[in-house]
Amino acid sequence: MAKRISTDQIAFYDESLKKQIEGSYVNDGKEIHVRSALYGIKSAHYRQVGAAVDRDALDLLAQKLLSELARDAGKDMKSH
Repeated sequence: MAKRISTDQIAFYDESLKKQIEGSYVNDGKEIHVRSALYGIKSAHYRQVGAAVDRDALDLLAQKLLSELARDAGKDMKSH
């Protein structure tokens, strides 16, 4: 049986970074994989979400991961 994997687009304003962040995420049933054209790719296991893995929880986890990517990219730029 084939597993349906969908890609969801996400965009939000990160207050701490003071910038709009856009990307997408894929949910494979065990992990979430986020991708940003500007900041790269990052994955996380669902255990970071907790017991309830619904759309809202996945959106929040995707935002967290994308914010981490953007923050890390900002640190890399400052160190060069």
